Amino acid sequence: MKSVYREARWAKLQEKKEAGELVSYDFIGKQGEVSYRFIKKQAGFIADVQYYDISSYRGTGGPCIEWCNDGQELELMKSFTQDFQQYCKNNNIIAEFAKLDPWAANASVISEVLGAEFYGYFYCNDLTENFYEKAYNRRSKRAIKKAIDANVSVKFDFDGVTIPKFLELYQNTVDKFQVSAYYKFTAEELEEYFEVFKGVCFFSNAVKDGEIITSVLSVMSEDIVHYLYLGSNPEFAHCQANSLLTYQTSLLGKQYGRKLIDMGGGKKGGNIEQFKLNFVAENGVIPYYAIKKIHNQTIYDTMVQKAGAIINPVFFPLYRG
Repeated sequence: MKSVYREARWAKLQEKKEAGELVSYDFIGKQGEVSYRFIKKQAGFIADVQYYDISSYRGTGGPCIEWCNDGQELELMKSFTQDFQQYCKNNNIIAEFAKLDPWAANASVISEVLGAEFYGYFYCNDLTENFYEKAYNRRSKRAIKKAIDANVSVKFDFDGVTIPKFLELYQNTVDKFQVSAYYKFTAEELEEYFEVFKGVCFFSNAVKDGEIITSVLSVMSEDIVHYLYLGSNPEFAHCQANSLLTYQTSLLGKQYGRKLIDMGGGKKGGNIEQFKLNFVAENGVIPYYAIKKIHNQTIYDTMVQKAGAIINPVFFPLYRG
């Protein structure tokens, strides 16, 4: 199953926000082919030598098996790993971080060979089945009914004409969570989403009495609806508009022939996670993994020492924490 995060246009769209250089690395061996897109960033100078670290961009990434001879996935990934380690050495890359795509073919083999560690969950619904009956719990169904009873309706915008309203509502999200610049958007950035993903990028707008009270930006790959960024008016929180948007966006994805809706992740035990759990069955909680690899321990340790006080001791690479 293909996510939008595997698409070259998604990676290119994120490059500017990531403040680095998008690099595409391809490995072709006897067993098959592996592709890997990542962001290359300057880590700093040591003894007048420029060093770098690499990371996945917004969403998920990591190596992806493009094709492979039957039964040789493990050997292919081992060959890729050896080759990529040499690439990192030759290009002064000292650290690597990537959130691996759980929907990629052979995701489990990729995670195993790369020594990936558990990183979080995505909350998803299978759109090929009756997800309302099979996955939604009573709380979510009551919330949807409450929104309908409050005369909330849903309108979809595939042209981006409601970008200004989305930004107005999204500012409430920015203020509530005190997000960094990475999670903020300009009108120009959102316009680019609609240009790059014309016909598959859209706003789901919850409307009450002619006013948009909640808005969500989604992007569809050929298989998955990715429910990405949300803004809402807190004065209408009691209307449960996001519950109705979740349902109606899922129905739209089903009508467009998509197989899955990805509602994103959420902090363990947090309100966002608790909300999403109301809409998914047990098999809709999809674990995903991340690689945190040091390619040059000596230089890495020197970078950590140079960084001085570390604000976030669990961040990787540590010198950026």
